[in-house]
Amino acid sequence: MKTMEALNEVLAGKRMSERSKSNFKYAFGSLAEVHEELPKRPVEINRWLVGLKGYADQTVRLWFTCLRSGFDYLEVNYELPNPFKGLDAPKVKKKRRRYFKAEEIVRILRACKGEYDGALIMTLVDSGCRVGGLPKLKGSDVGDGWLNLAEKTGERRYRLDGRICELLKRLAGSDDGLVFGTSSSALSMRVIRICKRAGLTGEKLGAHTLRHSSASLVASETKNVMAVRALLQHDNIQTSMIYIHDVEEELLKGISPLQLVADRVKDSGYGQKQLPMEGSPDNVEVVPEDDGVMEMVSGEYAEIGDGVSVRPLLKTEDLRLLRKIMIGYARNNIGDAVSQRGSELLRRMVRKVK
Repeated sequence: MKTMEALNEVLAGKRMSERSKSNFKYAFGSLAEVHEELPKRPVEINRWLVGLKGYADQTVRLWFTCLRSGFDYLEVNYELPNPFKGLDAPKVKKKRRRYFKAEEIVRILRACKGEYDGALIMTLVDSGCRVGGLPKLKGSDVGDGWLNLAEKTGERRYRLDGRICELLKRLAGSDDGLVFGTSSSALSMRVIRICKRAGLTGEKLGAHTLRHSSASLVASETKNVMAVRALLQHDNIQTSMIYIHDVEEELLKGISPLQLVADRVKDSGYGQKQLPMEGSPDNVEVVPEDDGVMEMVSGEYAEIGDGVSVRPLLKTEDLRLLRKIMIGYARNNIGDAVSQRGSELLRRMVRKVK
């Protein structure tokens, strides 16, 4: 079977959107330039991939995915060889997401002209919804603090500030009236124009960046992946974890191991014996140094060599400081559970980065 004949069979037998059909045509067309007859061996697919020079990684991966799906269909229905079996999809270099800062979101809101623009931007930011679900949004889909959307992944219910809900109902006019009454592409272009009017430049000025920005704000504030999942209505929690990973640096800025140690020691009552208490200096218990105990305790903690680091924010000096803190705690709490866990934690950290 010829490659382009196979494409026609796939398009006739698989249900897909017009956009997907276009992607399949590009993918099969590219393959047909190299293999007029349908390829049968994996090496032929690899040669096609090697010849795809000048195309973006995302495009190459998309075409590969379309062809693999098409060949799966041909294998099942026409018993044709499937050269994609056992082949891994091409790697795609991950691009860092763009997030609007809080100040930029304020600028976008101020750049809105009229209730329509304001309702669109506020809905996207506050609910975290996809713009693709808004064209069919009716007055009856808006509740008191929520809205129901029919998205590409199915029906979704997003939370939304009650005041914005009232504005959406007013724009709809009735239960059957459409709130925005236009296509998703038109709404996307409207968001881009508002962002440009706000003075923002660069790539990714669209509605999806507003969704990412909402998730990033929730992730940095709550530090809770379940909150991100609830906001974005993800089926897979691993997708929500991406936003937690992206704000790790910001989250760590607010974490002080020293302060955590101090708080936990104080909560356990240990700190009252060792630290001067305000207004009662006479009650301070002085613990004499004991070199023998210090030597025994120090032996439980791995030495930290030069150049060791755990992630960009945890350097050699940090590990040494943690070791010193753990030794100081263990010196006065020999054998307790916290001391043992601290020792094992440091061992794992050092072992992992060697």
